[in-house]
Amino acid sequence: MSYEISNKLRGPSIIRLTGADTTGALPLTAFSANQAIENVNRLIITSVKFALKPDTTSGTLTILRDAVTIATLYGTGDWKHDEHGIANTSTGTLTMTIAGGGTAMLTARKEATYNVDTEKL
Repeated sequence: MSYEISNKLRGPSIIRLTGADTTGALPLTAFSANQAIENVNRLIITSVKFALKPDTTSGTLTILRDAVTIATLYGTGDWKHDEHGIANTSTGTLTMTIAGGGTAMLTARKEATYNVDTEKL
């Protein structure tokens, strides 16, 4: 597995993927900083940065929500939009796949409920 997820309590989640690999279908629980405290209800993609193999036939980043392709990206780029996410499927599983090799970093904001007063944490 050549991906990692960094989760922040009451903050964003960052997924980093390198090589020619896939994250597999990640459920919302994968984006909780502490599952005993934080219950993630929605995950909204706010930015994607990517540098892929410079071959448009094999260097791609594909992002899926609930097995539906919401973006296929090529080359190198930076997509950022804090107010609105990519697609309207913020409650579904998230899958990122790099074909042909490269690196991608996806940032997402979470909407969650908490089992404790997180102001004191």
